[in-house]
Amino acid sequence: MRNGLLGVFPPASSGEVVRVQGPWRDGELRRIDGPEGTVVVLGQCLSDDDRLRRTALRALASGGPDELTRLPGSYLCLVIRHEELTAYVDAAGQYPLFFRDTGTRLVFGTRPVSVADAAGGRPRPDTAVLAAGIFCPGAPSLTGERSVVIGVSKVAGGQALRRTARGRVERWVHEPLESDPGASLARSAEALRDALETAVRLRVAGTERVSADFSGGLDSTSLAFLTLRHRPGPLPVTTYSGSASACDDLVHAERFARLDPRLRMEVVTGTRETLTYQGLSDRSGGAGHDSAEPDSAVVALARSRLRLGQVARLGAGVHLGGEGGDALLVAPPGYLAALARPERLRQLARESRVLARARQEAPSAVAARAVGLARTPLATALRRLADGFEHHATGGTGRADARDVGWLDAIAWWPGPGSETGWLTRAASTELAGLAREAAGSAGRTAGSRAGDLTALDNVRTSGAVQRQLSEMARPFGVWPQAPFLDSDVIRACAALPAHLRAAPPAFKPLLGAALADLVPAPVLARRTKGDYGDEDYQGARAGARELRGLLVDSRLAELGVVEPSAVVAALDRAVMGLRVPFPALNRLLAAEIWLRNTTWH
Repeated sequence: MRNGLLGVFPPASSGEVVRVQGPWRDGELRRIDGPEGTVVVLGQCLSDDDRLRRTALRALASGGPDELTRLPGSYLCLVIRHEELTAYVDAAGQYPLFFRDTGTRLVFGTRPVSVADAAGGRPRPDTAVLAAGIFCPGAPSLTGERSVVIGVSKVAGGQALRRTARGRVERWVHEPLESDPGASLARSAEALRDALETAVRLRVAGTERVSADFSGGLDSTSLAFLTLRHRPGPLPVTTYSGSASACDDLVHAERFARLDPRLRMEVVTGTRETLTYQGLSDRSGGAGHDSAEPDSAVVALARSRLRLGQVARLGAGVHLGGEGGDALLVAPPGYLAALARPERLRQLARESRVLARARQEAPSAVAARAVGLARTPLATALRRLADGFEHHATGGTGRADARDVGWLDAIAWWPGPGSETGWLTRAASTELAGLAREAAGSAGRTAGSRAGDLTALDNVRTSGAVQRQLSEMARPFGVWPQAPFLDSDVIRACAALPAHLRAAPPAFKPLLGAALADLVPAPVLARRTKGDYGDEDYQGARAGARELRGLLVDSRLAELGVVEPSAVVAALDRAVMGLRVPFPALNRLLAAEIWLRNTTWH
């Protein structure tokens, strides 16, 4: 049964403000009633009932959030008070809210199509938002508050929404997550240590059944060892191994599992049937995947279900994973722009050399990119993006059409788009250019030196969406995947440290190392590599080429005028031959295709 929350405010006479449907996990949806109104909390609020109730009643009495948004965990909070409704979305955006203001009522919920239906509209996909999500997902503010459904707006990570007693709808950022120029690595590490310890301890204390991912990477493996500090018995952990993958995660995971006899490691081995892109048109596969928004992970649905099935067989309820760790702890390449200042030029030169050597680039090219980014305000970057789309719309070919995006291109406000631009129709290119120019007009004077910090926050919100989709996918298995790195307190601790202080190449995730130095075994924190399962994309594309061609030839996005299917099929053919292809963009495109097919449209 479809899971969701739907509300109307003010309600019809004697009606409920909020209605819920579908299965809910224990503690996932909590309601507190008081003399001044009602508070509804959805998600992972780790506070005990007494503290939550006291905090909620104070917020209802004062009319402000007080500490209601500062409790441990990650959750959406609705405050219904007299003739006013206020919603606060968690910092990571794991639990976003969608709404439509009809003039007389505010219709809101967790699924945009359901909101459009309840508001009396005829749900239609917003092609501009879908195109922006496929071709320039990293461009901030490109679609504003629009959702993937026309006429329905989205309240995203860290944002708040209020409908006042007079019927006015207000929006603002309640969790700005601005970096602190005076922050130090030591202070931030201490805050991160406390936040992660709390996030894991409260989860372990709140459930009898817990397991964890154990990829051999820093994030999930560190969380598993933190869990052992608060759990006396054995801890089941799962490690994925591709059937024909060159990834060395399993080697590291087996080595780390020997460090503590309480770890019970289960290896989940993939097969040809669980490669990327398998079963996407099968009702038991992608065609049966019900998500509120397009889900890029749907291309690996067979692999995800294999892993969730193994977790379920272990008897686990709460399953801890490391999602969000990379977004918080790895500074995006754009952080180098913050070093393009007279007092930091030596650091820029040093880090450019280290990064260039690791990626076989010229140090001067890395430094030049950083200086160029520092001189490029956000508004200028958006106008250049618009120029590129307009050039494509008029039939021109340019650098973006000619080659794929590389690491150097990521020293920017956002990387790309690259060769995938050639998949767009001219009409869609024109529409994206218009979005970019409109966004440029409201971008203000945001300087290029802030690109690293803002890109990192955008990456956190992307991780929030990934985790939300995984959580929904796991419901039929009786598993609740949770990501402590996406708790608001953890995000605040990391975001306070400017991105350029979170990087110290060649060190890998120095902030995590400083935070957990005496809590996690040194060999775990010493790993400098990250697993790459990209070879499974090529294997999966070859194995599922016929099915993928069928999806693309009969493309819903093509019907809507977004893409030229022949151009996308040509890219697929390149993948089948083992040639370089922009797989992330292809995955986003397929996610939108499957979402369009699985959604009921009038």
